[in-house]
Amino acid sequence: MILKKNSPGLRLCLLVLGIGMLSLPLYGLAQFTGPAPTKADSPTPLPPSQTQPLKSLSSSAMVLRLHIGDLIEVTIFGVKDYDSKVRIDANGETYLPLIGAVHLDGLDLQQGQRRIADMLDAAGMVRDPDVSIAILDSTHDVITVTGEVNFPKPIPAYGEMRLLDVIATAGGLTKSASHTISILRPSVADPLLVQLGPNLTNAKAQNILVYPGDQILVPRTDVVYVVGAVKLQSAYPLATGTPLTLMQAVTLAGGVNYEASQSKTRIIRTIGTKREEIPVNLHKVMYGKIPDPVLQNDDIVFVPTNTFKAGVKGGAAGIALGLVYAIPIIAPAAVP
Repeated sequence: MILKKNSPGLRLCLLVLGIGMLSLPLYGLAQFTGPAPTKADSPTPLPPSQTQPLKSLSSSAMVLRLHIGDLIEVTIFGVKDYDSKVRIDANGETYLPLIGAVHLDGLDLQQGQRRIADMLDAAGMVRDPDVSIAILDSTHDVITVTGEVNFPKPIPAYGEMRLLDVIATAGGLTKSASHTISILRPSVADPLLVQLGPNLTNAKAQNILVYPGDQILVPRTDVVYVVGAVKLQSAYPLATGTPLTLMQAVTLAGGVNYEASQSKTRIIRTIGTKREEIPVNLHKVMYGKIPDPVLQNDDIVFVPTNTFKAGVKGGAAGIALGLVYAIPIIAPAAVP
């Protein structure tokens, strides 16, 4: 079907398409992030004592011991057929091939290995055996992980374990987890603070040994919330020692939508038990006309919706859809 030049149908089509094109240039505005913040701008800088690498703590008293109910695996080097998975019974004993009952409750791993080796040697079964014991399951010597990990739980201390290994066993850190970890250790009066830093792959110095009885606490990190006419409404973490500005938060949220009323943006801040609203013209911040404010923990950035632009955005889609169905009807009427 063909629309004739200067026909009413053609003029209507051009008018509808022109309205739809008006909104396109508004999406291409360049954004200016403003001056770069410094660490001095951070509202909650980390104390220097928490930024130092924590030295590993070794203690002869912190050793793995065998307990009633433990599931263990006993192996002898060079004797493959001897491998045995057994549980220590209510009497503190377990039964092993060639030697029968062995009392293991209360012994540490080295003492248990030596007792089994001595019994095998004394019975003439294996000459000078090299015995190993591995704890497969235990409810006694555990490391407890709580807080912002994916699977908070007690983790059996099967052997020498390090902080990052235990966190990985607990499912890893959540998105809202702080990278300042607290360890409560029975033999230490004050909590041990470990600053992992933003990149866990570079936290080798902080990957300390952990021991049975340790409680690892992963607190929730400071966050700011970005809501309203943005592409990704969510809570965004504040990196330790690094400030987050309004423009950076909006950028993390994917930027503003077309219908955003940038001049009426508000920062909702909680001070004690009261909340106050801080009006900010986001448009002026974007173009460097006013400073880019530094956000604080629990700030809520609210970008409201402009009712008129929201109507234009919704109406343009409706008009375009209506045009698809209207053209077959308009076109025949325009042909003489």
